[in-house]
Parts: sequence; C-alpha cells; structure tokens
Amino acid sequence: MNEVGVMKQEKRKIIIYSLLLSALFLWIGTKSSPLFAMNDWVDANAFFTMGKGWIHGLIPFRDLFEQKGPILYLIYGVGYLLSPKSFLGIYLIEIVSMTFFLYYFYKILKLYQYEKGFYVACPFILAVLLTMTSFVHGGSVEELTLPLFAVSLYHFLFLVKDKQYLKSNRKLYYVEGIIVGLVLWMKFILLGFWIGFVFLLFLFLVKKKKGKLLLEVILCYLLGLLTVTLPILIYFGMHHALYDLWHTYFYLNIFLYPGQKAISFFARMKQLVEIFKENIKTNAIYGFSLAVGAYFVLRDKVIFKKSYKLTFFVLIFFTFFFNYIGLKNYRYYFYVMAPFVIFFGLLISKLATKTIFPTRYLLVLAIPIFWVFIYVFGPNTYFLKYKKEDLAQFRFAKIMNQEPNPTLLYYGKIDAGFYTIADILPTEKYFEKVNLDYAIYPENKDAQNEAILKKKTKFVIIRMGAGQKHVSVPHLDENYQFLEKVYQEYDHKQYQYLLYKVKEDV
Repeated sequence: MNEVGVMKQEKRKIIIYSLLLSALFLWIGTKSSPLFAMNDWVDANAFFTMGKGWIHGLIPFRDLFEQKGPILYLIYGVGYLLSPKSFLGIYLIEIVSMTFFLYYFYKILKLYQYEKGFYVACPFILAVLLTMTSFVHGGSVEELTLPLFAVSLYHFLFLVKDKQYLKSNRKLYYVEGIIVGLVLWMKFILLGFWIGFVFLLFLFLVKKKKGKLLLEVILCYLLGLLTVTLPILIYFGMHHALYDLWHTYFYLNIFLYPGQKAISFFARMKQLVEIFKENIKTNAIYGFSLAVGAYFVLRDKVIFKKSYKLTFFVLIFFTFFFNYIGLKNYRYYFYVMAPFVIFFGLLISKLATKTIFPTRYLLVLAIPIFWVFIYVFGPNTYFLKYKKEDLAQFRFAKIMNQEPNPTLLYYGKIDAGFYTIADILPTEKYFEKVNLDYAIYPENKDAQNEAILKKKTKFVIIRMGAGQKHVSVPHLDENYQFLEKVYQEYDHKQYQYLLYKVKEDV
C-alpha cells in the first residue's frame, strides 16, 4: 500500500475510533441518550421546539420567541427530523460533534508528532469533558460548538508553528470566517476565542509589517462570514422577519438580557475573577486538567515556541471574558472553556508514547475505567433512576393526546419538554417564558396572560415550587379546570407540575 493509502486508512481508523468512543461515553454522559427517559433540560427543549416549529413553517423570532441563534435551531430541526418525539436525533448529532472534536485533537497531536498516544488520551479527555459540572443535561450550544473550537485551535497552532502566518493561507482564513459566521448565528457571546485569535494574528502581522497579508486575511475572513450570513439575512428578509431577527437575537440579548447596571472596568474584572474561581471550584476535575495543561504548555519545548507561550493564556482570557461580559453565571456557561482540555490531552498522549505497555492493553483498562468514572461523577447520571411513567411530561402527554389536535401553553417558565413528548406544535408565539424580567420585557408574560384570558389553547401547564400552595395566574381558574398534578425533580430541586384543560363554553 502506498503512502496515500496508508494515510487514508489511518484517518479512517481515527474517525471510527472517535465515533465509537464518543457514542459509548455519551451513552452514559448526556440525557439525550436513549438510556435516559428524556432530556428534561429546559433550554434544549426550547431549542427543539424552535427547530420543530421552523420545520413546520413557523419562522424563528417572528412566529416563535426564543433568544438563541438560527443556526442552532437549524441543528435542532435536523434532530427533530431524525426523531420527532425524542432526543435520539440530538444524541446522534452530539456523537458527530464529539467525533469531529476528537479528530481535530488528533490533527493537533500530529502537528507535534505526539499522535501515537491519541488512542489512550481520548478516554482521558472525554472523561474530563463529560464530568464537568457545567456539562448540564446535554445538547448545549457550548457542547455543539466543540468541533468548531477544535478546528480553529488547530488552525491557530498550525499558524504559530514555524510562523506559518507569514505565508498566504487564504483557504484557512476563509474557513475561519465561516466558523465565525456559524458561531455568530448560534450564540455570539461564544466568539471570545475567535476575537482573541484575530487579535493575536493582527499583532503578529503588524509587528512583521505585513500589511498586504493582513488585508488578505481580513478579506478572506469577511468572505467566509458573508458565506454564512448572507443566506440568513436573505431568508429572514424574504419572510419579512429581519426586524424580529435583529430585535430578539441581538437587541434583547445585548441590551436587556444581561440586566447588569453599568459598573467600572475594575469592578467588572473583580467580579469576573470571582466567577472564574467559583467555576474552577465547582469543576474541580477540569480545573486540575487546565492547570496541568497550562504547566505542560509552559514547560514543553515543542508546543508554542518561547515567544508564543503567552498566546495560550490570551486565548483563555478572551474566551472567558466575552462569555461572561454580562456577568451572568449560569452553570452551563463555563463549558465554553472545555476545549482547552486538549492541552491536557497533549500531555497524556506524550506520556502514552513513552510507556512500555502496548496501547491495546492501556485501552482495555482506560475505556471501562473512565466509562464507570463518568457514571459515578457525571452530572447527569442521577436522572437514570427515572422511568417514563414517573415523569409529568409523559403522563400529561397521555392525557393531552386523547384530544384531537391538542394545543398547549407552557406558562411562566422555559419549555420543559411537554411540547416535545406530546409532539405538540405551539400555536402561541410566546410558547414559554424566557429569562427576561417583566419590568424589562413585559410582552412575554402579558401575551401568555392574554392567551389564558382568551382561552387560546386547550391545555395549560404550570410549574411551581414543591411547597407552593396557591396558583396565582390571572383568569386561570375561571377559564381552565385542573386535571392532574405531578411532583418531580428538575436539576436537583423538587417542583410540582399542574395540568389544566380549558372549560367548555356553556
């Protein structure tokens, strides 16, 4: 077999191994897995409903109100097409996403000739990724952008190694522009890494007085960005939804969602330090891996030549800073830092190449050990104790689906999967209540109250605290009758879910 054939065979082996290992570890790691009764994460179910609605002709932001980007809803729409009433499709997408992440981890290893330890290093880094406290439930934007981070990190390391940025790399920069476009239209606060990438590239080229090359980089980036952005703008323009796109995705997220009063730069930095410390503490295994990876970067003579070692910390800073610039600290936010586990993986791979034990023996130990490790320490495995018949989503779906063409309003909270399990398409733009205070954005709650007043949906579901005794929803009792209550755990807290059916006009 010639050299090209050998390379193709090796690539095939790497991809198959990454695919199988990702499927095996995500089987126990994510709630999207068929091993779990359902994925009950409210954010993921909101994305799923948006994707489903889009597939059925409801335009995001114009017809259904949610705050993430259209590319994310497109991904969830594909998940819906693969499995309309479950997260099996999303599980498959998570596997593909993690497979590409591992494949580009291999390409990074190959840059430094550490690739012989790839097979052993993968279970290590997957164990870290899937036991992070911020890996909540499964299917987050942060998780689905992992391969995009890995591709760009590979590109950055390639450019820095042997000063490749001094050469023309039009294709690379065009691809980077496409990646920036994808992230921009999924969740734009995740762009910190790429802002850092471009900032460093700008400094490198200005320092070397490569103005012509810098112009080429800018044009390639813009072309890639426009490749993603123009179809989106044209589509929403054709459906008279450009204002809805701007107002919901950009204006509300930038100016209203953070809800943070203006504070000084130093006060903001102080809070960011506290947020970082808190997340490192709650993600201790990852924190250890990041520290070890950083130490390895500083000590290793191959990864980042001496004059470029600071760039590692610049990328970390930009990634963290822009993600938390609004000082919101939801648990899943910190998963944006997950890609930097690659540097810990580089160390593991380097050590694995030096061991006297054959790789197959190490894998026989590592794969089952780390699978059990995820079962014990994973943040989602607590949900394995629940069966479908235990959960309000399935019990209420059984009742609602007895009606022809049932309609539903999930009142006052983010979508909890009732639309998904019952396979109901929302008829109300405000099918859920997002995390915007009433004083800032009253339209959301007012529209839901109006839906109850005018009896627009056949069913209404409400979530309350486990100890709450009274339902205070305007016009609910006069227009709807109570059917069933289920006490249920969500994210380690107890709640009660109440199902109501519209009263027939006499």
